[in-house]
Amino acid sequence: MKGTLRKPRTPGGSWSYRLDLGYDDSGKRRQRQVGNFSTKREAQAALNDALAGLQHGTYVAPSKQTVRDFLGVWIDTIKPEVALTAWTNCGEVVERYVLPYLGAKRLADLPPMDIKRWHGELLDHGRRDGTPLAVNSVKLAHRVLHRVLADGVRWNVLPTNPVSSVRVPKGEHHEMTVWTSEEARRFLDSLTDDRLRGLWALALHTGMRRGELAGLRWSDVDLEAATLTVAQQRTTAGKQTVTTTPKARSQRQLLLAASTVKVLRDHQQRQEQERERGGVAWVESGYVFVDEGGTPLLPQRLTKMFATAIGRVDVPKIRLHDVRHTMATTALEAGVHPKVVQEQLGHATIAVTMDIYSHIPQAVRRESAGRIAGPRWPSSDRRFVARGGATE
Repeated sequence: MKGTLRKPRTPGGSWSYRLDLGYDDSGKRRQRQVGNFSTKREAQAALNDALAGLQHGTYVAPSKQTVRDFLGVWIDTIKPEVALTAWTNCGEVVERYVLPYLGAKRLADLPPMDIKRWHGELLDHGRRDGTPLAVNSVKLAHRVLHRVLADGVRWNVLPTNPVSSVRVPKGEHHEMTVWTSEEARRFLDSLTDDRLRGLWALALHTGMRRGELAGLRWSDVDLEAATLTVAQQRTTAGKQTVTTTPKARSQRQLLLAASTVKVLRDHQQRQEQERERGGVAWVESGYVFVDEGGTPLLPQRLTKMFATAIGRVDVPKIRLHDVRHTMATTALEAGVHPKVVQEQLGHATIAVTMDIYSHIPQAVRRESAGRIAGPRWPSSDRRFVARGGATE
């Protein structure tokens, strides 16, 4: 068994290789030509892989199946294996970032250089409006395509995964602004008439995720014992709202401060008044955060309502998820042990917490040094920021 490289026929053309597959039962010579390689080295590496596959019996003959064809099979095949939200998110990434650029290409003719060009296109004009796509979004698309083609290798559709040969673009580390404790206090104090003040206070005091807040039921809250159990979350999958059980580490019991218990009691009393006014039209859902008719608030609506609430107060504009970062940075700045913060946030390991908030221990040590050396010196800027590239 042997193979030969073939030079580009025109300037700027692609390299290819011809693989000798021996003879069929009728004595006819069998050959396979594979092309679309940008360089001689790339074509030689692919030829060597094919020859090694022939020798070890693992060679996969290229087919005319396109990337679009395979992705259609793949997305249907994995649906029973993953959560609905993950399946929906993968489908959106494929539709938005993969198919428009790579869908028409033959799956067997997808060399690493095409993956690299794809990265460049996304970084240059990957958004729907033609503007550059954020590096972290390109990394997400890269991971999804790697999973797709890795399954192709496992299913014996592809001999190798071309994405494995391409480096992931370096991630961005956006600084996410968080509030100081004074700004957080000013935000809550300015919203005494807001019917969702209990939601904003709970988010600031506990660092709960948006889906956890949207999924909180009164049966999960024990105001007498001042505890709260994170037992479920409500997220969105496309246009569908999905209620799921959090991962093991995210299922946790939180201890509530007296001030948090008070604001939740006030919220509960307000909800009882709304129930009485609603009468038979009231929707008895059992959820803590509902609209005026008792219907549980959707996660995305919480985001919009938070933006509206911020607009009423003289505080820096942050995202709802940054409230979670505010809680963590405030706790670490106050000297709370990182292990306690990890458990409060529901991170899988303390390493995750320290990766996201690695700047805080240094600030804590600086304050500690000040206490040891003498009176604390004034700080010109007490706002801390969290690293944006990490995943919770």
